[in-house]
Amino acid sequence: MFHNLKNNSGFTLIEILASVVLLTVVLSMFLSIFPQMANMNNRTGDNLDAANVGKEVLVKMKKITYGDAIEISKLTDLPIENAKKISTSPNTVIEGNYNSFKVRMTIYPNASANVTGTAQSLYLMKIEVMNGNNTLTTTHGYLEK
Repeated sequence: MFHNLKNNSGFTLIEILASVVLLTVVLSMFLSIFPQMANMNNRTGDNLDAANVGKEVLVKMKKITYGDAIEISKLTDLPIENAKKISTSPNTVIEGNYNSFKVRMTIYPNASANVTGTAQSLYLMKIEVMNGNNTLTTTHGYLEK
């Protein structure tokens, strides 16, 4: 009675299970990429925000003279909040906060006595924008005498 069934078309249970397992493995590989992409986007966003903070601080610092920047009584005039002078010899290092980032400014005295012209009245300044102790970006500029 059953020997008249000759329809062998279709999938066996083993083939269906194998395809489900293969599909699960492929999907799990793709799904593991999404958290990594989100993490990378967050870090890139932090770096972009830090670069913008560095540029903003640099633009605001260019309006301040070297003498005002290193004078203790004028630290409140700096664009960073809670400004503290960390070091004064040989370079002046000032730390503070700006838009939830830690900012460290290092102002270097003239490197060479051989400099002449308008460059003689410029002081190199390095601005580091940090998240904790991790430096996210560094910007350089000059302060006038």
